[in-house]
Amino acid sequence: NGASIPSENTERLTRFRTGDASGSTSQAANVVEALESGASALLVDEDVSAANFMARDGRMRAMIMDEPITPLLYRVNGLFLAKEHQVSTVVVVGGVGEWLDVADAVVLMKDYAAYDGLAKARSVS
Repeated sequence: NGASIPSENTERLTRFRTGDASGSTSQAANVVEALESGASALLVDEDVSAANFMARDGRMRAMIMDEPITPLLYRVNGLFLAKEHQVSTVVVVGGVGEWLDVADAVVLMKDYAAYDGLAKARSVS
């Protein structure tokens, strides 16, 4: 519509600081820092992560096509397969089943005991 940005916000756009970052931006920056420092594994808990950093469904991808951050779900296998990174990722999930589609292993917790859940994950994918 041609409206200009109010002057009070101009500095925030030209001098972006950590305090200005959203949860997804902060998490993306943390992953980049971990990769640059040579991390061999990432441990991520879905419950305390920014939802749009972790995954974005088809409807939201169609709605917001110019999102600068690609959700971890769509990068996780590439982080492992890329020769420059080869990073394993352990993601604790309980809400987004799409993670089952990219999992090499699934540990299913039931009554505080761990079980191999890969076959079940494949059957519900």
